[in-house]
Amino acid sequence: MKSPDCGKGALRATLTRRLQGLRPRPSALFVVLDPGATEVAERAVRLAAKDAGMAATLLRGPHGESRKTLASAEKLAGKLIRKGLDRRAFVLAVGGGVCTDVTGFVAASIMRGVRWGVVPTTLLAMVDAAVGGKTAVNLEEGKNLFGAFHFPSFLIIDTNLLRTLPAREWRSGRGELIKTAMLSGGAMWRSLCSASSGSLARRSDALTTLVHKAARYKAKVVAQDPQDNEERKLLNLGHTFGHALETAMGPRRLRHGEAVALGVLCAVKVAVENELAPASTEADMRLLFARHDLPTELKGPLPNATTLRRLLSRDKKADDGLLQLVVPLRPGEVVLVKGVAVQDAVDVLRRTLS
Repeated sequence: MKSPDCGKGALRATLTRRLQGLRPRPSALFVVLDPGATEVAERAVRLAAKDAGMAATLLRGPHGESRKTLASAEKLAGKLIRKGLDRRAFVLAVGGGVCTDVTGFVAASIMRGVRWGVVPTTLLAMVDAAVGGKTAVNLEEGKNLFGAFHFPSFLIIDTNLLRTLPAREWRSGRGELIKTAMLSGGAMWRSLCSASSGSLARRSDALTTLVHKAARYKAKVVAQDPQDNEERKLLNLGHTFGHALETAMGPRRLRHGEAVALGVLCAVKVAVENELAPASTEADMRLLFARHDLPTELKGPLPNATTLRRLLSRDKKADDGLLQLVVPLRPGEVVLVKGVAVQDAVDVLRRTLS
């Protein structure tokens, strides 16, 4: 995984340079544009393609978790074929995590794989979803269960693209940002803990610095373990619990970053109850999430135990019917606890969130 290009207001120049540097030169450039990113990114992408001497064919990409499906992937693949895509073409995904995930999955699959690049336009995509080469769609049985590893030729992060991001998506992205800061520890963790929600304004230098640190931290971990065999699994802090909640409740009730925040609290509960972390850690994390407008409890009842057991058992890290939980010991230090019974995880959810 190559380190991302990070900047503020430099999308056009950086994208031009990256397109010009592609070898062999693509036979065609296809831009899959998230409808939510049109205002902030379309003009810069068109101009960059022109500056690079390429004619860009723009296609409407999927938007929203309900569109992260095989049907959306098939529809996009059909459009690309009809527009003339061949094995030497280049596909550029511009948008949020759903658009980049589906586009990357199509790029990995169509004609057995074509090159692609990524320009994330949401906070969640910049710090997590678009970083790392994991591409997937959801199934009725769970999130991200149908996909492939397909690493992009480049990833360009421009925090100026966040200026029109809806408030709830802004909060959701902060859930992943806090998770990554806990994994990283050190200066990133201290910076986030000292920052208020207001100080991380959309165009603030503080936000830009944290986003760039988070993206580069994840890219570094992925480079060490690209196929998710050991070290990379630690990036899933909060996700075993969070994915189960997110799937059970649906995106209208719980966004991904919100679910991750609740999942991190569950992981902290495991650490505290097993005396792996100080008892004060749980209260400290609740205060941190609350300060950044993230949930610390569920609105409404917890999904029933049968549903939670079914969803938890489908976690991609599950092994022989037992879960592997990422558990934080302290900022900058986490462990993978193996052999956890599914019912024990359900009980943790209940004790943490009920």
